[in-house]
Amino acid sequence: MISEQTADTPIITVDVLGVHVACVGTPQILHQVTIWAHQHDLRTIFYVNAHCLNVAYTHARYQQVLNQADLVYPDGISVVWAGRLLGGCRMQKATGADWIAPFCALAVQQQWRLYVLAGKPGIARQACSRLMQQWPGLNIVGMCDGFFHEKTEQEVLDDIRRTHPHVLFVGMGIPRQEIWLASHRHHIKTPVCWAVGALFDYVAGVEPRVPTWMNQLALEWLWRLIVDPTGKWRRYLIGNPLFVARIWHQKQLSRRH
Repeated sequence: MISEQTADTPIITVDVLGVHVACVGTPQILHQVTIWAHQHDLRTIFYVNAHCLNVAYTHARYQQVLNQADLVYPDGISVVWAGRLLGGCRMQKATGADWIAPFCALAVQQQWRLYVLAGKPGIARQACSRLMQQWPGLNIVGMCDGFFHEKTEQEVLDDIRRTHPHVLFVGMGIPRQEIWLASHRHHIKTPVCWAVGALFDYVAGVEPRVPTWMNQLALEWLWRLIVDPTGKWRRYLIGNPLFVARIWHQKQLSRRH
């Protein structure tokens, strides 16, 4: 059980391809959310994996937005390895599919109000229905798809303002979700805004979970490639070697200085 606190815990970060990634795992993330959800300050949480960092490497606005966030955590084992190589940073992979269960248990305990803005039409509703069945008492005060088909953008912003959620989940894919949050953060008075990518697609059962044995062997990327070879081949077959090369280059530069 995570007790409510009033002071922030210092977050140690390491520079991975120009992005300040926090040396945390799921327990530390949930601990931080528990603190922030009860404060008046506006906090933003993002994740990064190898693909995110490859995009940020050449996308200045995305990199800037990531570095303006209050917490950027590793959502991929390759980022964990990079963090350890570059800074001796003890971080742990924290994917949404792994932290959503303890988060929901915590949300019920803390009586948080949640708002979900994610996925294609119908995804958020299906996912939220599953979550509320599994965790009676989970208070989801609003939802909409991440493409504003079910409600207009202004209607969503008005809805968020009216329902006063403690946590707003945004799943639009990178870098759209991060840039959208950065552009609208001053209008959204929610204590914690959290970009979650395709999390609710997995919760809804639309996207299959990686088999446990492949996850344990750090082969999640291979599972994603098998499931969607047309959509993912460039990300993994080109992106993964490119990520490794860039990390190696950064390590060599750091040794020279």
